[in-house]
Amino acid sequence: MKLNKNIFIVSIIVIIVITYSLFAWSRSSLIKKASIPYSGEDKSISFEIKLGDNLSVVSSNLEKEGLLKNASIFNNYAKKTKVDKRIKAGVYTLNTNMSPKQILDIFVSGQQSEIWITIPEGWRIDQIGNYLENQGIAGSKEFEERAKVKNFASTPFLSGLSGNTSLEGYLFPDTYRIFSESTVDDIIQVMLNGFANKVTKDMMEKANKMGFTLHQFVTLASIIEKESAHSEDIRKISSVYHNRLNQDMPFQSDATITYITRRPDARPTFDETRVDSPYNTYLNKGLPPGPVGNPGLAAMEATLNPEKTDYLFFVSKGNRAYFAKTYEEHLENIEKYLD
Repeated sequence: MKLNKNIFIVSIIVIIVITYSLFAWSRSSLIKKASIPYSGEDKSISFEIKLGDNLSVVSSNLEKEGLLKNASIFNNYAKKTKVDKRIKAGVYTLNTNMSPKQILDIFVSGQQSEIWITIPEGWRIDQIGNYLENQGIAGSKEFEERAKVKNFASTPFLSGLSGNTSLEGYLFPDTYRIFSESTVDDIIQVMLNGFANKVTKDMMEKANKMGFTLHQFVTLASIIEKESAHSEDIRKISSVYHNRLNQDMPFQSDATITYITRRPDARPTFDETRVDSPYNTYLNKGLPPGPVGNPGLAAMEATLNPEKTDYLFFVSKGNRAYFAKTYEEHLENIEKYLD
C-alpha cells in the first residue's frame, strides 16, 4: 500500500511538472511569436481605433492594413498578458516592421499621433476633465485649473469677463482632433476655437438685441440645453424660460440645482432646492451668475428663437415635454405623466 501511495504521489508530481513545462513552453512560444515583426519593410501607416472597438475588431483591422500576419497571435498575446482591456482609442502611427508586442505596447500606452475626442452637449468642465483623464490625455485637476478666462485673455469674445471667471459655457461641445503632444491649454484653445467658429457674429448681435450680453446668452442656453436634453420641444422649452424671465418669475430650473450638487442623473430633493447658492434658481430670480454646462448649437439657436407661447411650466418624460400655462395645469401634467 505504501508503494502504491508513493507511485501515486510521484505520478501527480510528474503531471504537474509536465503541465507547468507545457504552459511555460506555450507562453514562451507565444511571446517569441509576438515579438516577430510581420514584414521587414519600413512603411508608416496611420491606424485608428474607434471608441467601442473590441480586441477582435482591432486585430482584424490590423491584419487588413498589412500590420499583422496572424490576428490570433495578437489576440492570444493580448489576453495572456491581460492588456486586452487596456487598449486606448485614437489614431496611431504604426510601422510594418513592428511586432504584435510593439503594436500592443503602443496601444496600451496611448502613444497616439492623432487623438479624436468627443465632448457631448451640456457637459460641465469637470465632466470634460474626467473624460480626458480617463482617456489618458490630461489630468482632470489641471484641466479645471487652466479652464479660466485669465489663461486665455487674448480670446476676443472673453474680453468682457473677469480673469478668474470659469470657461464654463465656452468650451464648445463637438468632436475634435488633437495630437499626442497637445498640452491642456492646446486642448482648451481648440474648444474655444470651436465656439468662435460656431457662434456667429449674427447670433451675438441677435442676443444683444434681445437684451442679453454674450455671457447671459450662453448662461440661458446652458440651462435650456440641460432642461431639453433629447427633447423634440426645445424651442417651446426655451419659451418657458423667456416668459418667466419677462414676468420676473424664478426659473426653478432643476439643471441649476444639479450644477450645485453635481448629481446630474437625480431629480433634486426639496432640501436641495433650498441650498443657499447664487446658482439656485428656486430661491433667486433671473439668470444664475454663469453657465451650468457647455451648450451645443441647437440649444443656442433655440435660445435666440423661442417659440411664441404663453407657457410658464413644463415637465419632461423621455424625449417629450408637456407644457402648461398655469400652475394648476402643471400639477395635472405632473400627476398624469410623472406619477
